[in-house]
Amino acid sequence: MNAYRTATAYNFLALVKNRLALTLLAVLVPLWITIAKTVATPDSTAFRLRATGQVLHAGGDEITMISGSLNAVSLLVGFWMFSAARRTSDFDRRLTAAGYPRRALLAAELTTLLATAAMVSAYAVAWMLLYWTPRQTGLLIFAVLSAALIYGAMGLFLALFLSSEVAGMVAIIMTSIIDLAPQNPVAATTADSLLITLLPSYGSLQTALQAGFTHHLTVAPLANSLAWLCALSAIALAAFVRRTRIHNVGQQPRERPHRARL
Repeated sequence: MNAYRTATAYNFLALVKNRLALTLLAVLVPLWITIAKTVATPDSTAFRLRATGQVLHAGGDEITMISGSLNAVSLLVGFWMFSAARRTSDFDRRLTAAGYPRRALLAAELTTLLATAAMVSAYAVAWMLLYWTPRQTGLLIFAVLSAALIYGAMGLFLALFLSSEVAGMVAIIMTSIIDLAPQNPVAATTADSLLITLLPSYGSLQTALQAGFTHHLTVAPLANSLAWLCALSAIALAAFVRRTRIHNVGQQPRERPHRARL
């Protein structure tokens, strides 16, 4: 337990030292939500919620605010976890080589991901509540949290293959745009296409729209989010285990020859 607490504290310290991520949290999330609410048209827009088949009517500003908040949270948590994973990777290898329990490091990674995603999601929803009152606030928090977890796991995944923070940020930004832009029922005509069900944030956005504008509870879309989360997390954790594996050389130290007694 002490090993787990120490590893978790070290991971959180790596997060806190990332000043760019802290600045983005303080500025990007409220700015994105505010712009989405004030710039997008408040006119009512009719769209079909694919998860339930319902035709809903909602203000374009509210729909854009939901999509924008998911985008901001995804970018921030993905970049934050990517950066933290890169900064601690060498130290993790040294720890396991010195005999530090690998289970404690894995548990600390998962705890950091969950805590970071929950904190950023709560912050984003709190800003949305300043402008708008959804029908199901709890479900909205859960929807935003699922997107944050997916992109946090994606950040851990990308940290295995990309060598710089710039490359990681660009990859996460482009993935988020490709993921969420076609799903926005206000800005895209492809929001009802079958292909969007394969995108990482499909379950999150469908659940968020459901929470914002209906009293129904359909958790089926989140199966998509769960599949993406499990796949990315499994790959990232398996690679972590492989990277921190201790290889025995198999060579025995030579014994000094005994001197013959005279």
